[in-house]
Amino acid sequence: MMHAICTPMIPRGIETDASSSQHGTATCFGLPFHIGGWPDKLYHPEGHWSFRVMDMRLWQFGRLNGNSITIDQEIGEPLGLVNGSQVFSTMFRYEGKDTSSHEIVLSTFGPENYRLLYDLTINMIDQPGACAQASKFLADRNVDILNSESLSMISGAVMVWKMLVDLSYFGEPDDLIAEFSSAKRNSPSSLDKVDSMKLSESHIADRYTKGAISASRTIKTKMIKRKSRTPSQIRKNEFVIPEEFMAELGSEVDGRPFMMVGDMNSYVLSITMLDPSVRLISVNMTVPDKPGAIHQVADAMSRSNVNLLMLHTKVLNYYESMSLDVVADVSKCSVSLDELRARIEVALSSFKSPSEVGPFKPIVI
Repeated sequence: MMHAICTPMIPRGIETDASSSQHGTATCFGLPFHIGGWPDKLYHPEGHWSFRVMDMRLWQFGRLNGNSITIDQEIGEPLGLVNGSQVFSTMFRYEGKDTSSHEIVLSTFGPENYRLLYDLTINMIDQPGACAQASKFLADRNVDILNSESLSMISGAVMVWKMLVDLSYFGEPDDLIAEFSSAKRNSPSSLDKVDSMKLSESHIADRYTKGAISASRTIKTKMIKRKSRTPSQIRKNEFVIPEEFMAELGSEVDGRPFMMVGDMNSYVLSITMLDPSVRLISVNMTVPDKPGAIHQVADAMSRSNVNLLMLHTKVLNYYESMSLDVVADVSKCSVSLDELRARIEVALSSFKSPSEVGPFKPIVI
């Protein structure tokens, strides 16, 4: 995973203090990512609540509009899902013992492209001409640079360029590495600002073709087949769901809530259908930086039949305090929100360290 500065993308119309942004690690549906601070207000005037994650993760809530899904610029642009772009789609049904859910996966890369896609990492000296040398080496060999990002790691010393490349017009990956080594030996001036090159097979096809949890022993994954694999297009910031997928979802889906998760490691957008009765809240807490503190909060919410969708922790004072941010579905909560807060506070009081449970903020979809 590439690490970079992570900043929340505040929805349009929302004001927040940028100086309050801090960094940490979170999970969303079991997927790790790094995020920044949280906006003070969570209402989006266009019906979405979102923030952008710069190091491979971004997510957003919304509702189906007939057979269309709105993909805002904040979440679509980093994945290439913008107006006019071609989109390949696949659908999975996940079945557990007492549950069933659906996921639509969107990608700008078609299945026929996956075989020759590779992850390429180039380490360079942070000097003028370094990117030019690296890109010329690839261009001379008909290597197509697709999605890429270069970053100066140490000013004046180290720069890293990570990219997804297509070797369709070149050949075997081992030959590319061999030619790089040969060029470094026989024509060192052509690559004197490029230190090394590492090529590895891309596994982005796994997410698109196998689903999110193909290795699970308790959840069965089934791909919903389509008659045609022809890509569709994003128009007016909307993706039109194919007929086969709509038939799988059923007849009464207009207005149904969903969660979109952008996975920049696989370059796909995952759209997960949520229960129509979902009732989302967010809450920020300050808890002791002690073993078991997170468990006490999670257990108190579990005993109240609250489903956690996202959990984010960040150390404030080592061994003393940390922040804990949660997004949860309280639609089936067995107690009032006041009682839920009281249960969390009682659970944290066992540590005899300062703690604070912030207000429960509704997330308006």
